[in-house]
Amino acid sequence: MHDLDILVKNIFRAFCLLVGISEVTKMAAFFDDGGGNRVELTSDLVLQLLGDGNDSEVEGLGDDDDMLFRNSSNQNPAVEIRSSCTPIPPPVVHRTGNVACRRPGVRRRIWKQVSFNQKEHNYLPRARPAAIRSPMEYFNDYFDDEFFEHSAMCTNNYYMRRTGCILNTNAIELKKLVGIHLIMGVISYPRLYMYWRDGMRLDIVAKIMARERFKTLRSAFHVVDSDTAEPGSNSTLWKIQPILDRVKRACDRLERQPGFYSIDEQMLPFSGVCPRGLRQVIKSKPRPQGLKIFVATTHDGLMIDFEVYRGSDTPFGDRSLGVGAAVILHLSKSIPRGSCIYFDRYFSSIPLLEKLNSIGLHGTATLMMNRIPERKNIDFKPDRRMKRGESQQFVCDDIVVVKWMDNKSVLVASNCTSADDTVFLKRWDKSCTGYIDVSAPKTIANYNRHMGGVDILDQSMEYYRTFIKTRKWTLKVILHFIDLAVCNAWRLYKIECAATQIQSNKIMDLMEFRMQVADGLTNSPVRQRRSASSDDDQNEVENLVPNTPKYKRSNQPSTAKRYDGYDHLPAFEEIDNPRACRLERCRSRSKIKCEKGDVYLCLTRKQNCFAAYHKKN
Repeated sequence: MHDLDILVKNIFRAFCLLVGISEVTKMAAFFDDGGGNRVELTSDLVLQLLGDGNDSEVEGLGDDDDMLFRNSSNQNPAVEIRSSCTPIPPPVVHRTGNVACRRPGVRRRIWKQVSFNQKEHNYLPRARPAAIRSPMEYFNDYFDDEFFEHSAMCTNNYYMRRTGCILNTNAIELKKLVGIHLIMGVISYPRLYMYWRDGMRLDIVAKIMARERFKTLRSAFHVVDSDTAEPGSNSTLWKIQPILDRVKRACDRLERQPGFYSIDEQMLPFSGVCPRGLRQVIKSKPRPQGLKIFVATTHDGLMIDFEVYRGSDTPFGDRSLGVGAAVILHLSKSIPRGSCIYFDRYFSSIPLLEKLNSIGLHGTATLMMNRIPERKNIDFKPDRRMKRGESQQFVCDDIVVVKWMDNKSVLVASNCTSADDTVFLKRWDKSCTGYIDVSAPKTIANYNRHMGGVDILDQSMEYYRTFIKTRKWTLKVILHFIDLAVCNAWRLYKIECAATQIQSNKIMDLMEFRMQVADGLTNSPVRQRRSASSDDDQNEVENLVPNTPKYKRSNQPSTAKRYDGYDHLPAFEEIDNPRACRLERCRSRSKIKCEKGDVYLCLTRKQNCFAAYHKKN
């Protein structure tokens, strides 16, 4: 009997080694009796099972079985092994000799050092627009009069519910409130009260609205007429959803054509209290704390889509490839097929590039080595053995992975461009203290050229961001998207000016564009605007005489203010010797009769700027 016990123990030990258990003494073994009950597996019970005449489950195991043991109507209950120390991972790949047998449906990728079939990017240039519009018209694409009317109603109702008093604001006053914030983004003071303080008072702000009225409106500014979310809505952004919808609809109306696009994350700086899941901390960002927004832009910084990250409630859809891949697939729905998308290693993976290829999109991204399936087949040279400018690539079907050595190595994956073609990039060299030409793969050059669309947009916003402290996260989001709308409108204006081939010195920069929008908002007329002058009248004034560079002209009012419906007549002053006519493109000098005032207009028969000015206005 003693020898039989030893034999049973040896069989049991061999059985445990077969299923992958190394230390039997530290584990508890059980078996299923077919009814869901677990019975401890002892030597006597093993002997009883082995003495049974039925075939053993162990003998019927195959290399392609997914489960260790299976139950059937004519077989004994399967033995189930449970460990309190180390769980047994389910086998994915079984090896019989030198042949690997895989689970059905699992793709095996074989990486080879071969040439890659590159895809062409022959995109057409942007179509010429019908006409260049005014800054206020570009801004009205995002926030029109209907938005301000609705916001005024919501703000009045909120103030009434909160205080029991009547705020009595309207759309014109809210336009002035937004215009003041745009001015504050250009002319920034460290404290809010300093715009109204004696000695440092800013008249273009202080004359528009009193300080206490500004603070009251700013605190009560609302875009929803409710204190609770709609029934059935679990969105944490319901308080600012209307402004998100308006910006997204304006982006959806932008013209799209196949080209180069980039997707990246943008930070909305905020360190206060907000709903759970909104505020994120990314230490590597210049603004490390705030709300995270995933943005899709063209390669030159024009935003076409975005999604505010709200944790697990973000409507990304398919997350089977991970959250990063879900972001790319979600935002790529608004990108035309045939385009090339660039993104960084936070989002990238080989399955994502394969998915993009299946839906007709090209993709190029930096990559982490641990996200390459079957990377044991990829034998990249170590960094110490690679010279600067050297590259190496591995190809698997429609995917190529390229390693390039600069000051340090970088790994790029793509489904459209490889390292077969090379270009020269300017790089700084410490040894010769100057720039040298370094050979680089085409995929690296394309990535550096087209990846920075979101960074260009962020840089534009940081120039003149409305950065006034507030504890309300809703107001911070509203001001952020107003700044974003101004930057995106200016980007569209600049792209259309370039398509129309307007000289660069005649294109407004961002500060001038922003101040034009602010001037149009703060000088909003009470009555309806009158129509602008006809083209013939404008051409008559424009073609009088070209401008002269000798004398500096007075600042011209914005287009929105000139045609706002008011009669802006000149205020006459006593000036003995006015030097020049103030009409645009007039070359008149001294010894010419001029009307004394702030618009000194020539009255000679030859020039007669007064008649032209009067006819125009």
